[in-house]
Amino acid sequence: MPKLLTQAAVDAFWKEGFHFPVRVLSAEEARSIRARLEAHEAGQGGPIASNMRHKVHLLFTWAAELVRHPKVLDAVEDLLGPDILCWTTNFFIKEAANPAFVSWHQDATYWGARPG
Repeated sequence: MPKLLTQAAVDAFWKEGFHFPVRVLSAEEARSIRARLEAHEAGQGGPIASNMRHKVHLLFTWAAELVRHPKVLDAVEDLLGPDILCWTTNFFIKEAANPAFVSWHQDATYWGARPG
């Protein structure tokens, strides 16, 4: 029996390849995490640098806490089982009024990951 997701949500994930939304943070927790990111940006004088947007769980304690949040782990475990490894974390931020465009793509193409 799943810990956080319903069995219907787990079944839908395996059929469709995705499931959302999954509420893992309270509004207060989400505000706290955002505030910590924004405090870093304010201290740096602007948006988080591109070289600081990858493997953020290794750079910021609050990001490490997020990937270890019990509800996050429960949701992932419901889908993949208890043998979990956080391989990477990334900020994919589009700042307000930025005209940049990213077309539909699959990240696995760039990762070199293979099934099985």
